[in-house]
Amino acid sequence: MQREHKHFIIVDDIYHSYLYITGYGYERIVSSGWLNPLVQMGDGVNMSFFISRQPKDRVLSKISQTTVFNRARMRDVDDTRQDFEELDSAITSGLFLKDQMNRNNEDFYYMSTLVEVTAPSAEILEQRLSDTQSYLASLGLISKGCDFQQEEAYLSCLPLLSLSPPLERKSRRNILTTGLAASFPFSSYQVNDMNGVIFGVNMQNNSLCCIDPFDDEKYENAGIAVFGRTGAGKTMLLQCLASRLREQNVRIFIVAPQKGFEYRPLCEKIGGVYIKLAPSSRDCINIMEIWRRTLDPDEELGRLSSRNDSLLADKISMLHAFFSLLKQDISEEDKNLLDAAFVECYAQFGITHENASVFDVDGNRKTMPTLCDLYRLLQSRPEVAHLSVLLTRFVSGSAKSLGGQTNVSLDNDYVVIDISDIGKDLQPIGALISISSCSDRCTENRLRRKFIMMDELWTLIGAGSNPQVAERVVQIAKLIRSYGAGFLNATQDLLDYFALEDGKYGKLILNACRIKIVLPLEEDEARLVQQKLNLSDAETLQIIRNRRGEGLLCIGQNRFSVAFRPTKLEYELITTSRKDLERIAAQNRR
Repeated sequence: MQREHKHFIIVDDIYHSYLYITGYGYERIVSSGWLNPLVQMGDGVNMSFFISRQPKDRVLSKISQTTVFNRARMRDVDDTRQDFEELDSAITSGLFLKDQMNRNNEDFYYMSTLVEVTAPSAEILEQRLSDTQSYLASLGLISKGCDFQQEEAYLSCLPLLSLSPPLERKSRRNILTTGLAASFPFSSYQVNDMNGVIFGVNMQNNSLCCIDPFDDEKYENAGIAVFGRTGAGKTMLLQCLASRLREQNVRIFIVAPQKGFEYRPLCEKIGGVYIKLAPSSRDCINIMEIWRRTLDPDEELGRLSSRNDSLLADKISMLHAFFSLLKQDISEEDKNLLDAAFVECYAQFGITHENASVFDVDGNRKTMPTLCDLYRLLQSRPEVAHLSVLLTRFVSGSAKSLGGQTNVSLDNDYVVIDISDIGKDLQPIGALISISSCSDRCTENRLRRKFIMMDELWTLIGAGSNPQVAERVVQIAKLIRSYGAGFLNATQDLLDYFALEDGKYGKLILNACRIKIVLPLEEDEARLVQQKLNLSDAETLQIIRNRRGEGLLCIGQNRFSVAFRPTKLEYELITTSRKDLERIAAQNRR
């Protein structure tokens, strides 16, 4: 230890300097958590608090004596003198202390605060000292250096519960129980899960917000709901989370009902598969293809006997939902006739209710029937020929590209399905195909971590949506947790989100999401969110005032503001700003 300098000491080549907050350097009236900023001043600044409770009877006696003495002095002091106000303030304080200790049974304490500033060099130490004192002054706290007492301050800050008496006299401040409770300096909320992905920066204390949505000891489910107006940064946030989860070996499926092209650059950059389902696209996912190899999610665990539930029956139930979208008033008789036609169509390809029939001798999936094959079968049977008209559009019409064999890979670990150009009348069909194919992949086993993400979910569960599609989305949101998967949904139209069937589907999905992120909203939508999430008026006002990329993160009853920021590479791949796109285009031309 080198202690030759009056402003600092050197211990193991580290410069230490100490400040104390003077006894008169505190605010008279404080709010809850008023010392919280002191413990968040950053690297190289540490705080030491010393608290000593005093005997109540002795303190009350001393306060009474001092108050009587000050009253006697006040009689001899003219009210124009400066010390008149000082005596009046001292008498008022004494009466307040007596009242609180007698009526509210509060205890009397002495509190001292030392600030330790460390740095690798004298120059850096001097700068940090200046910054620290300026920061303390901005908080209304008066600090002074422990000149010629640096060693005593160093020893006082060791975990020995021993404050140097000279420093104690300089820094001592009286405080009652209520003020002491309000001074508790660790009142801000931090989220830093061990295996979490970076969501953003806590705007209250500048700490990183790292969340592991699969940590079932902290979170009941891995559901995430994101709300925000147009341009608030929803798509940016969704893609950032998707890429960061993918880096942790989480399998990602994204369904984009609107502006799906925004997902393509990042998808291709990280080696994902971008699939566009639209009449104009050549990409196709065969709705009749049986994707799953088993309906038993526990098969890979090896702890239970094997089940052989029918893969064909499971697929046929989805095809019934498909025809219900094509014709909502389909009769029970037609449903039964269709059911028989489905079974016969698969039988023509050697597929029966025996699961082994789905695969060839090498274990590969057999060629599956398509809507074209089903169309021909329906036309050949007079009792169901009238239903074949429903498939004409997918066989020889404008949506022919959606009725063929699958020509894209869904085995990639990052899959984006864009249905934004499929057309409003076909969007329920595209949503059903996308959701079913993704959920089939996610429910194959319970060991691999997966995430299904849906942007602009209001288009699928809103007022103009189909209840069957909305029901399918709700089913995924509620049940996906059991398969080791998470569900993220984002929306900009909250009024529509809670519109279909009096908001039934929106409420169910919101309840299935443990984590809620509220980006900037218009006032009417912010009030709606306030009602749904039981937010305070201050939190609601913060949502309205937040800038792009800033939002309120809600995890149960814990709520705090977070700045969601992309990395430079993420920003380059995700940005939709015209100026940024012009700059990127110019760079690529060079």
